[in-house]
Amino acid sequence: MTQIDQADKADAAGQPARRSPLKRILDERPEARGRLGRAIAALLGTALVALGLLGGLLVWHVRRRARVIRERLGPPRVVRWPEPEDLKAEEP
Repeated sequence: MTQIDQADKADAAGQPARRSPLKRILDERPEARGRLGRAIAALLGTALVALGLLGGLLVWHVRRRARVIRERLGPPRVVRWPEPEDLKAEEP
């Protein structure tokens, strides 16, 4: 049985099996498999580069925003912690 015959077989409900447009193209033109594979690889590569750029922009934005917030804050206050011995003397 060829690929086309298998794709045309009916499923359990008697309905013809649905084939994707990509599968139809490959069935009609098997020589297009290489070009189609390169096109899909280029598309996936482009999506990966776009995600990487978006991630880089997100990191840049968060760091920049943190710097701006930090610059608007006042200087830290001096905090004097009690000595541990003083705490023990206060306990009943």
